[in-house]
Amino acid sequence: MKLRLILAATVMLSLAACESSGEKAERYFQSGVELAEAGDTDRAIVELRNVFTYDGEHYEARKLLAELLAERGDVGEAYSQYLRLAEQYPDDAATRRTLATIAIDQGQWEEAERHGNAALQLEPDAPEAADIRLALAYRKAVIDEDAAAQEQAVADAQARIEAEPENALARRILVAEAIESDEPEDALDDLDALIATDPDNLDYAMVKLRILGEREDRSEAHAYLQQLAEKFPDNNEVQMTLVGLQISEGQLDEAEAVLRRLAGPDDGPAEPHLTVIKFLELNKGFDAARDESARLAEANPENAANRQLYQSLQAYYAFNLGDRENSIAIMEQTLEGAEPSDQTNRLRAMLAGMRLQMGERDTATALVQEVLTADPNNVHALRLRAQMELDDDQSTQAINTLRQALSQNPRDTETMLLLAEAYSRAGNRELTGETLASAVDISDRGVPESLRYADFLVSQNRSAARNVITDALQRNPQDIELLMRQGQMALEDQTYPQVEEVIARLESIDEDPRAANAAETLRGAMMLRQGRTDEGLSILEESASGGGDAAAVLSVVRAQVVAGRTAEARTYLDNLLAEDPERQDLRLIDAGLSLTEGNADRSEEILRGLIADHPDMLQAQELLYRQLLQSGRPDEAAATLDAALTANPDARNLLLLRATAQEQAGDIDAAIEGYEALYRANTGDIVVANNLASMLATWRDDPESLTRASAVAQRLKDTRVPAFQDTYGWIAYRNGNASEALTYLQPAAEGLPNDPLVQYHLGMVQAELGRTELARESLTRALQLGEGRDLPQMADAQTALAVLDGGTPTDGGTAGDSAPAADATSVEESTEAGQAEPATATSTSEQSAPATAETEPAVEPAAGN
Repeated sequence: MKLRLILAATVMLSLAACESSGEKAERYFQSGVELAEAGDTDRAIVELRNVFTYDGEHYEARKLLAELLAERGDVGEAYSQYLRLAEQYPDDAATRRTLATIAIDQGQWEEAERHGNAALQLEPDAPEAADIRLALAYRKAVIDEDAAAQEQAVADAQARIEAEPENALARRILVAEAIESDEPEDALDDLDALIATDPDNLDYAMVKLRILGEREDRSEAHAYLQQLAEKFPDNNEVQMTLVGLQISEGQLDEAEAVLRRLAGPDDGPAEPHLTVIKFLELNKGFDAARDESARLAEANPENAANRQLYQSLQAYYAFNLGDRENSIAIMEQTLEGAEPSDQTNRLRAMLAGMRLQMGERDTATALVQEVLTADPNNVHALRLRAQMELDDDQSTQAINTLRQALSQNPRDTETMLLLAEAYSRAGNRELTGETLASAVDISDRGVPESLRYADFLVSQNRSAARNVITDALQRNPQDIELLMRQGQMALEDQTYPQVEEVIARLESIDEDPRAANAAETLRGAMMLRQGRTDEGLSILEESASGGGDAAAVLSVVRAQVVAGRTAEARTYLDNLLAEDPERQDLRLIDAGLSLTEGNADRSEEILRGLIADHPDMLQAQELLYRQLLQSGRPDEAAATLDAALTANPDARNLLLLRATAQEQAGDIDAAIEGYEALYRANTGDIVVANNLASMLATWRDDPESLTRASAVAQRLKDTRVPAFQDTYGWIAYRNGNASEALTYLQPAAEGLPNDPLVQYHLGMVQAELGRTELARESLTRALQLGEGRDLPQMADAQTALAVLDGGTPTDGGTAGDSAPAADATSVEESTEAGQAEPATATSTSEQSAPATAETEPAVEPAAGN
């Protein structure tokens, strides 16, 4: 029996050994065909791949494999198989047509032209060739901007549809043509026809959604999106589009529910849960994000990597909520002994950011370097390095670093916004604008990106800024911040119908109480601007009923003062104070109103009382300091400032006031040291940057100081603020660029016509350029304006005049002196309301009291608390 089995096995092996490679390939092919006909696609694909082990050029097997892959939705792999087939059988027109068709569908036009032209040469009269010829002709006409050829291609497409209504390619040409026209809605009928023949094609559906979304009435778009979300519950693009819509309409709970469903089980992959955490951070605050991180950490007791990540995020959010030392300790403990990984790099970069916020620059630098040594392209670490480079005024290095970060993630708008800041610091407004515009496009008109770009545009192209806000509102129709910005711009432009429209849209938002308050604020302001004082005051008073917040009360008081109703303002405020006489924000407004009424003693008494009760009340301290200075009591003002700084040693506005006072008192080294400290704490503060650069260029003669002044002031290039123009222009002059200096100092002198030092700077540059008469006029004007003031530059001006008149220079200086004793560019004195460039000059202490003599100078500084 055993012998018989052995013999049988030997015979079988012999038969197998006699089976040729071709026969084996055919056996696998036939098996694949049978499985495919039975609907067992996966096993059929396996069998067909086995064919190529024995026959790499089996035409039918490779063609069937490509067809099955395409049917399964694996278009990329199918294309690869067809491409291999074309290489093996270059004269096979059918394969070439298939490749061209796939390439057209994918928008790969170079491949479409290569294979399409080959197919047309091989079989120009094949029925399928007409579609390829039509698509290539339309594409060429568009690229060549050949209107006649494009019109002919569209006509041919229409003819094809009349003969063959289900011709998808011809309809797509009509859709493309309509989308690029002034009437994109003309594409809807053809899109519906395409969707009817291919209901699972999401590309068609998303194009239709975008067209519907551009309508003023977005209800149909919203309904269609809901249909798509139900039809494609697992498609991330559709679901995230739905989430974006829900967020824009204030449906935060609904958006959160979708994100949680997409995230899956709590102990599943972390990335989708990170999306939930980020959503909570942006829409419900750090508290909600911290709590969700803590919940997920507890839900992952067996997954060490997930638990580590969520615990670290919990610490990160706790850090941002003020629990700094403990949060850093948790992060360090988490990282101690951690194995190298992408996640470890991410957490170490987070810790570096926390250390940087704590002012621990050296530690942060070491952590960033550690991350980048392990992963040179870590985006978070690269952003931190770039931020530190910007803090060191190394804008060129920062730009290069951020470009490297963008090469890893070209759609990262956080990196793009920082790159825009780097370009701005380098004085390149063109690239700043281009980068901000790209961020808006990539974010699909996101709110922070659009607001940032509008701020950039508003000083140079107000119409373009309005358009950016309008476009963003189409994508985010119920965003309150965008609506308020649109309303404020319309109010400033006195386009009151648009203000009314914004008010109506705000009033339609029921989910957020801020919307109703914003609407009332806009309505009241509009009525006051229109001269409808009683109506406007009535609305403002209603908004501030019950005492309101300080801003609402101040709006009423300010409006009454502007309307000449100071007595009514006093009665209104006194009634509120009678209800709550210890309320500090109302007492601060009372101090401002008292000064407006001419009762400086009462104002001072109120402010001193507030400071005694609340030593950390910065606005009261600043306002008292200014009042004492204005009343000619510098010693008392200095004592007040010293006491305020003792109580609030890190208060930025107080430190800025002290630096300014030191500058005015001639204590130049102390003033520069103060500005240096303020600048190190926030290198993005354009006011401090201006003042520091100005003083370095004014008081220091060494090349290092001038080089530093030039680096700090580079961001002022192309500025339109007169004080900043003067700083940049004077530094350009110091650097030997008199022609460039003139382009800044001329408008600076026009913007600050009564400042003797600005006129002096202009005169010196004009003299350098040989514009004798103009220089004489400017220097003479500087002397007239500076008469009676202790300004050492005036001696230089006299010397320069003497040289211009053919005289002999005196000991006071020479016309070529490049380091006058003081500078005209202190923003404390010369930046006028409304002139500061948007989103930049935000820290000058003047800005906490931006009143002007034309309004109510004593009331305005008391805004809020």
